[in-house]
Amino acid sequence: MPRPHSLTLQRQLSTTAAEAFDFWVNPTKVAVWWGPNAGDTSDVRTFEVRVGGKYRVLTHAPNGDTYDFTGEFRAVEPGRKVSFTWDVEKSGPSQVTVTLDEQSGGTQLTLVHEGLQSEQDRDACIDGWNGALDKLEREARQWASGQGEAPASL
Repeated sequence: MPRPHSLTLQRQLSTTAAEAFDFWVNPTKVAVWWGPNAGDTSDVRTFEVRVGGKYRVLTHAPNGDTYDFTGEFRAVEPGRKVSFTWDVEKSGPSQVTVTLDEQSGGTQLTLVHEGLQSEQDRDACIDGWNGALDKLEREARQWASGQGEAPASL
């Protein structure tokens, strides 16, 4: 059965593309911003950043709910692109692709999430990704102001 529902979100980050890419591939940084709500905490269990590599991130919400995100990396292009399957209980697998376009003064991040099962799943992912990207933007601003760590090399 086709899964035609998708979403596209864009953000302007105050970092270079290499630094922005690091927020998607460095497990320490992923743990800081992953999850839609300000009070969420994430536990990165597996994070094999290579084509075919697996990931698993458990996100704990303040209300006690836990979400188990799993998938496989499909594309890893340092400083430019990361793509991975996305599987969370009840939604079935879909595909997330993040591209980074360095521009003067920062980096344009474009996130495309394809293959969602329903409009309800798409709308929930819009809310979730917007919350997570808000946190990622804050972390990128901190990094740009000199309060972050150096990017990991891949």
